[in-house]
Amino acid sequence: MQNNLPQNNHQLQLDGLPSRLSKSELTLWRYPKQAVHSPLQAWDNADILLAKTADKILAIDDAPKNLAIINDQFGAICCLLSDYNLDIYQDSKIGRLATIENLKNNQCASVSQQFKNNLAELNSLDLVLIKIPKNLDYLEGILAYLHQNAPEHCQVIASAKANHVNKSVVKLFNRYFNQVNVSLAEKKARTINAQQKQKSPYSSFTPWLNWQTETGLQITNAANVFSRSSLDIGAAFMLTHLPLAKDKTVIDLACGNGVLGLHLIEQQPSRLIFSDESFQAIESAEKNVLKNHPDYYSNCQFVWQDCLSEQADESADLIICNPPFHQQHTITTHIAQQMFSDALRVLKPTGELIIVGNRHLGYHKTLTDLFGQCSIVASNQKFVIIKATK
Repeated sequence: MQNNLPQNNHQLQLDGLPSRLSKSELTLWRYPKQAVHSPLQAWDNADILLAKTADKILAIDDAPKNLAIINDQFGAICCLLSDYNLDIYQDSKIGRLATIENLKNNQCASVSQQFKNNLAELNSLDLVLIKIPKNLDYLEGILAYLHQNAPEHCQVIASAKANHVNKSVVKLFNRYFNQVNVSLAEKKARTINAQQKQKSPYSSFTPWLNWQTETGLQITNAANVFSRSSLDIGAAFMLTHLPLAKDKTVIDLACGNGVLGLHLIEQQPSRLIFSDESFQAIESAEKNVLKNHPDYYSNCQFVWQDCLSEQADESADLIICNPPFHQQHTITTHIAQQMFSDALRVLKPTGELIIVGNRHLGYHKTLTDLFGQCSIVASNQKFVIIKATK
C-alpha cells in the first residue's frame, strides 16, 4: 500500500531565505508538539515572505537593527530573523510557548527574547512586522496603537495568505497610514507595506468595547476577545443550563470575557478561576469581575495559560467550558481535546466538566472515551451541552 503521509512536514528548508541566518534548515512545531505526520505546519508562506521582506530592509547599512514582531503564531518569523534584536508581542500563550520552544530547539541563542504581554511594552517601533490575524478588531487595535505611539518614521510590514489580504484588511491600513502598498502574490502570500501615519484617521475604534447582557451585567471586551460586541449564542445557551456551583472550586476554562463565570458568582462558589490562552481575554475577565462583583474579586484567580497546564491535579470540583474549534484560520478540535484531557487530570474524584459545543463536532464520543460517564444536559438545533463526570 502506498504511504500518502506527508514527509518532513516540519522541516523548513532555508535555501534563498534571510541572508543573515546561518542554518540550512529549521525544525518548527506547533504547540503542543503534534505527531510527526500531522498535516498542520507551524509556518506558512506568509511567514517566509514577511521574513524575506524584513531581511532586505534590515540589510541596508543605515536601517534600524531593532524590530518588533507582532502575532507570530508559532515562532517561525522569530526563528527566521533570530540574528536581529527582537521585541516580540503575542496575545496568545500558545504562540508564546511555541516561539520559545522553536527558538530553543533550533539553537537560536542569539535572539533577544523580549516577550511582551501588552503593546505598550514594545520599545522597537521603527520597523514593525505583523502576521495579519483573522480577527480584524485585533488588527485594528494594533494599527491604532501604532498610529498613536510609534515614531513618524515607523514602517509596518504585514503579511498573510493572498486571499486574506482583502479589501477590508487594506482599508484598515489606509485608515491609519498614507502610503500603503500591497505586494504581488508570491507562493499565494502577500505583504502590505505601510508608512507615513495619517494625521487624523477617521475611526470609531476603541480598545475596550462596553455592552450589557440581558441579565444586567456590564461587559467590557478587549479587541482580541471572541464575540467582542455581544453575547455569543453558544454561551447564551449555556447560561440557561448552568450547573450548581455553591461552595465549589470552579474553573471557567476558555473564559473569554468571563461571562459564564460572572453568572456563577451569584451562586457563591468558594473559589473561581478564569483561564484563557488570550492575555486580552484574561484582562477582560478581570475587569468584568471588578465591574460587576467587586466584593467577590478576592475569591478569583485569573490565569493566562495553555488549557489547564498550570493547574494542580485534582484541584477543582467543577469546570465549565465553551471550547474553541478554530486556531486562526485553521479548523481543529485538538485544542478542545487537550482541554478535556487537562480537565480529567485537574478535576477531583466525582468532579464534573460541563461543556457547550456545536453538535457536529462529536464531543460526546470524545468525552465518553475519556471520562466513561457522560450525559447530554440539553441540546438544540445547533448546540449540545454535555456533562462528563470523573
